[in-house]
Amino acid sequence: MAYYMENSIWRNTSRSAARSISRTALITGAGSGLGRGIARVLVLAGYDVAIHTGSNEERARSHAAELMELSGQRVETIVADLSKSDGAEELFKQFPFDNLDIFVNNAGVTMGTPLLDMTQEIFDRMNNINWKNAYFCVQQAAKIMVEKKTRGNIVIISSNNHTLNWNGVSMYAILKGALVKLAKHAAMEFAQYGIRVNCIAPGWINTGEARMERFKDTSLKGIPLKRWVEPSEIGEWILFLASQASASLTGDTIELDGGVRIMSGAPESYGL
Repeated sequence: MAYYMENSIWRNTSRSAARSISRTALITGAGSGLGRGIARVLVLAGYDVAIHTGSNEERARSHAAELMELSGQRVETIVADLSKSDGAEELFKQFPFDNLDIFVNNAGVTMGTPLLDMTQEIFDRMNNINWKNAYFCVQQAAKIMVEKKTRGNIVIISSNNHTLNWNGVSMYAILKGALVKLAKHAAMEFAQYGIRVNCIAPGWINTGEARMERFKDTSLKGIPLKRWVEPSEIGEWILFLASQASASLTGDTIELDGGVRIMSGAPESYGL
């Protein structure tokens, strides 16, 4: 089975790629931002994609229509509120395909709050979206793969915050660390079914959202490579993780942050 790069997209050249059953993917939190960029990469690589959104239904459906026109692939929209305790169950009740090859757990929320100011409301919202429903989404995705005997791939989006200790983001960082640990346990438990589980931990991502622009100048000063991660890069990594080229890779975390996590001193000490 061979894979090659075409326009920065991993493509499968084996006969199985042309099988009658379409390759499919489900991406949570794909109504905008990073998830939107990942969806674009996957449809251009030949996947039918289910786009999940929690609140941006109109924008998600518009995006789905654009992707279908662009690629000719089937793109469906799922609306489910992952801030609710049973969000994962509601999401998978709406899963539109007969099989699942790639599941990307991307949904997450950042609510920077110092420990002394943390409230039960903020804690529960972040826990439900970033951790509880992530855990059960991974479970539900694996159940589909096991039932259909699909040697699928699960990719969990974490953050470089799982290794860092910035002020005011204790809850966010702790939950992102939990996702890295989840990838390892899931990888071990699902290996018997041929399902691989890996994690991607980005730093600042260039999602194109206006609200992020105010962070650019200050954040770039602390990034050794002086750039934010592009959503398309993460999408291409997901294709790589789902390819035969990474057939022995499972339970690992790919760190995409321009080198932030490896600094042990102030940026100035590296000439940055």
